Amino acid sequence: MRPVVVLLTLGMAFASAAKAQAPLSEPSIPPLPAPPLGSPAESGSAPPSVPDVAPAPPDLVVDLSLARVSITSAFQGETILLFGMFDPPGEIVVVVAGPPARETVLRKERFLGLWLNTGRQAFDDVPAYYAIAASQPLQRLLARGAGGEILSLEDRMSTARSVGERGSDDLTRFRLGLIEVKRRQGLYPAAIGQVTVQANRLFRADLPFPSRLPEGIYDVRTYLLRDGQIVAAVSRPLPVSKVGFSAQLAGWSSREGELYGLGAIVMALLVGWLGGAMMRRV
Repeated sequence: MRPVVVLLTLGMAFASAAKAQAPLSEPSIPPLPAPPLGSPAESGSAPPSVPDVAPAPPDLVVDLSLARVSITSAFQGETILLFGMFDPPGEIVVVVAGPPARETVLRKERFLGLWLNTGRQAFDDVPAYYAIAASQPLQRLLARGAGGEILSLEDRMSTARSVGERGSDDLTRFRLGLIEVKRRQGLYPAAIGQVTVQANRLFRADLPFPSRLPEGIYDVRTYLLRDGQIVAAVSRPLPVSKVGFSAQLAGWSSREGELYGLGAIVMALLVGWLGGAMMRRV
């Protein structure tokens, strides 16, 4: 019996030693569930917010029937068709302004049966041509608050700068005289042109240009108005220049003024001599 007890004692001792030397196992942690595809956890950040999109400005398409005005020796004026399309609702105003320049006004008075120049006044920033066309009466549109950029002829001429010192009343008379001279030349039409609107979207206007049209780059500006406010504007440049023999003659007079004057005198004498010779034979 003693040997059996000894063996049992040794077996229990070895089992206790083996249990003491065995490593401790960590408790198992259940795995986290995988996030669904396309979720914020997959990208690592929240999706950016969509910004508010500003409303697009209304469309305003404008074109001209002629790209330029050519002044020849037989030029008797020109009428250009302006046409286009806009997003309704709205009203259309067209302003045609010629290149600004300095203009001098002479005041004449009758003295002893003769008309004499008794005064002169120069103005800067005077448009060579100025005309307005509208789909409604311009006064009604300006009364709604569409002024500022759209100017009537009187408002535009009030911005012309006077050269020299003169009283306000005298300047007003000279300005009115300048407008009167330009109107007699057909450069400042007194009547407001008509813009015809069709199908509440299409529009057209006839722009007349007189025979005494100065050269330069003209600005044809079209405005779209809603509730008295400008919501869109389109500008089209219109070149006006001389072509052919008249252009060559004008260039010669500006480059060679002395020779041009001498040639004009010789031509006048030759034409007078020929006319006299023909009258003597008759």
